[in-house]
Order: sequence, then structure tokens, then C-alpha cells
Amino acid sequence: MRGFSLVELMIVIVIIGILAAIAVPAYQKNVEQAKRSEALAGIGSIRRQLVIAYGVDGRYPISPTYKKVVGLSWNDIQPGELTGRYFSDKHFRYRSIDGVEYRIRCGKAGVLEKNVWLDETGRWKFDEPDE
Repeated sequence: MRGFSLVELMIVIVIIGILAAIAVPAYQKNVEQAKRSEALAGIGSIRRQLVIAYGVDGRYPISPTYKKVVGLSWNDIQPGELTGRYFSDKHFRYRSIDGVEYRIRCGKAGVLEKNVWLDETGRWKFDEPDE
């Protein structure tokens, strides 16, 4: 009965190790991109509701402090609509002091390294805004 030699087994183990060393970082990069994409999709839904509110009232809804988006009178976002694999409704918050400018925040929630922000100009930031 002929089996594999130790050298043949070692070669197979080295090849598997090399493949794993290549695959793991690529996988981690894809997961990070998925997390960011989910945060941006949620913020995009909120932004769409703000555009509608602005069209109706001529200004953005006033909110002097950051408030959870779900349940506010100016949007049709239902509980669970902003909940995905990495973020839930509670991570998305909105603020507009003057009705002209606004900030939407998706809190990092232990998922991302930094918060994700969007302002009325459409600028995305992955860090704290200048305030």
C-alpha cells in the first residue's frame, strides 16, 4: 500500500497556506466594503426623504439635536427599514439647526472604525465632521 510521503504532504500544506494568505485579506476588504455600503445605503434612504420634505416645506425639518430618524414626522421610514446585517435603525441620526443645512450620521456601532456622515451638499465623510 502506497501513501503520501512527508514531503508531498508538506508541499500541500504550504500551498494551502499561501492560498489562505492571499484569500483572507481579500475577504476582509470585501467585508469592510459591505459594511460601508450598508451605511451609505441607509443614509441614502434618509436623504431621499429629506429631499421630499424640502420640496414640500421649502426647508429641511428642524432638529437641533441628533435624533433617530425612524418615527420622525417628516419621513415614511418604518421600523426595520434601515436595519441590515451590520446596522440597525438606531444607528442613523439626523440634525438640522436652521433648516438650510443638515447632517445625517450613521454611528460606527463597533462595526466601522469611524462614523459615516452626509451633509446637504452630498459630501460623504468617514470621520467626525468639522464642527
